[in-house]
Amino acid sequence: MEIENTRPKHFKILEANVIFLILAGAFLTLGAYVQSKEVLSGLLITEYGIILLPILLYAAFTRKDIRQVFRLKKVPLKQSLKIMVIAALLLPTIAVVNLIAILIIELFSDAIILNIPTAETGVQYIGLMFIISITAGLCEEFFFRGMILNAYEHELGMKWGAIFSGLLFAIFHFNPQNFFGPLVLGVMFSYLVQMSGSIFAGVIAHATNNGIAVSMGFLVNLFGNDVDALAQNNTLFESTSALLLVIVFYGILAVGFAILIKSVLRSLKKDYAAFDVGDRIEVREKNYEIVEKSESQFVIKEVDSDRLLTTDKARLVNAGIMNHYELWDKRKLKVGFVEMTPVIGALVAYGYIIYLAYIKGVG
Repeated sequence: MEIENTRPKHFKILEANVIFLILAGAFLTLGAYVQSKEVLSGLLITEYGIILLPILLYAAFTRKDIRQVFRLKKVPLKQSLKIMVIAALLLPTIAVVNLIAILIIELFSDAIILNIPTAETGVQYIGLMFIISITAGLCEEFFFRGMILNAYEHELGMKWGAIFSGLLFAIFHFNPQNFFGPLVLGVMFSYLVQMSGSIFAGVIAHATNNGIAVSMGFLVNLFGNDVDALAQNNTLFESTSALLLVIVFYGILAVGFAILIKSVLRSLKKDYAAFDVGDRIEVREKNYEIVEKSESQFVIKEVDSDRLLTTDKARLVNAGIMNHYELWDKRKLKVGFVEMTPVIGALVAYGYIIYLAYIKGVG
């Protein structure tokens, strides 16, 4: 007699949060240590050894459906380009929210200039693109839009899954000056993964965002020495008014780019139009209901008739037929205290880092 496997196919919130706390501790200790010895090799060890490898081994050990949990599905070139455009258009928004965080910090303490690796030669540029763009995009997405998103959305719904995936992604950076940026990006990456049904949508967006940052640093090193001047000055902005002006400038860009993002998202959503059994659609001025659905085909029945037709999603989309749907439901947040205890532990560590860096002045 064959015993049915009752092992859950997806992660539980508590399970994911415990792993999050463990990896956060490893990131702050072992990761910080190896990066202090040599930044680039340390980043490789952190991304592959501390983030990616443990979650893949754990998923295999607990017999999760790897393909389903991590959404291993290809993203066509056309949709990949749209995702890259969205990631690029988000840059002013990320700048605004991070500058607001810096403004808040400057009101009570002093913001810290972070030494971020930048390329000075073509070889260094290629290396940084691999490490900071591709590697970070791949490893971090498998963790946050793979394990974390899978756990939260299965228990709380897609909306809260995306929000918590973004929140934990922001916490994991353990950098108050770069908290709101990853939060916004994390939520958007989650939305793209949920819409496309592929983890690689998040990888593409993440790699694009990081790749632009690497490219900008390389261009600054090629055509100017503003970075050196900034380091010598040891301050981010000359005054609060200067910081406010920069925030306003990027804010205007962010509003304009938001309109473009909405347009590209609408186009992308049409590419991934959702059709389900019971939906009613209009084809050539006739109303049909979807009565059967398989991976590649739909059986539709003409309303008020027994006439059946077979079609597929590509034909419906190419004909301009789209079922208007909401990706996120309106489910209320309901999560237990015990489940969130590991996250609270990470927040305590976060608070201690803020105390050391901005109040006590250790760093």
